[in-house]
Formats: sequence, C-alpha cells, structure tokens
Amino acid sequence: MEDIYLKLPLQFNGDRFKTASIQDSVVKIVSIVISTPKGSSVCDKNFGTAQMDPSKVLVEVGAIKEDLSKTIRAALEQSEPRLDNISVKVHGGVKSAASGTKPLKIEINATLAATGKKFKLEKTLKEDYYRAPFPGRMG
Repeated sequence: MEDIYLKLPLQFNGDRFKTASIQDSVVKIVSIVISTPKGSSVCDKNFGTAQMDPSKVLVEVGAIKEDLSKTIRAALEQSEPRLDNISVKVHGGVKSAASGTKPLKIEINATLAATGKKFKLEKTLKEDYYRAPFPGRMG
C-alpha cells in the first residue's frame, strides 16, 4: 500500500483532510523550500534558501547560477528527507533583449527515497526572484 500524504495547504472536506501522492507532496514541499527565504520562518530559522546579495551584479550570471544551485541543494538536503541523490542545475542568463536577462530555470533531479523512483522538477524563476521579498517569488 502506498503511503498517504496530507495535501498542503491543509484542506478539510467535511470528514477528513485531502490527500496527495508522494510525488505531489514532495513537489509542494520543494516549491515551499525554494520560495522561502532562509531566516523568514519563525519555526525554523534554517528553513529555506539564501537570498542573493542585492548588490551582486546581474552580469555575474555564472556565479549567480552556481550560488543558486548550491543554496537550493543544501536547503533540500536539510528539509526534504524523502529525496536522495539531489542535483540542482540552474539554466538561463544573459540575452540580447532590452532587459539584458532571461528568467533563470531550476532543474532538480533526485530519487524518491521510499520508492527508488526518479524525481524531476523544473521551475522558472521571476527575474527578480532572489532580490524580491517573500511572498510570491515563484514564477
């Protein structure tokens, strides 16, 4: 029998809480971890990802992508024990458009610890993702 996970945010349908599959549950938690600035959770000051230094120049795209990959991977390793072998890649960067940047995309690959199945999640970030205050950073 497959494990049952509560759907977040918690929703009561009159006689019980709605449930989600392990895949949907992990996707939700990963999205929460990525979109929560480290230090903003009252319950756990280490929960979430570090925000980029607002003074960092956006032309340093390679360094930004490396920093994002590291902080997201570390946050997921700490906060989502249902994932093993986590790898995070960040794609995107400078383009010739007027804004000078295109949105960064996060690609997360891992293994679901309970089932051994592959887990993959891709998220596109708003251009101001790591400069904007919480909430609403997910693209």
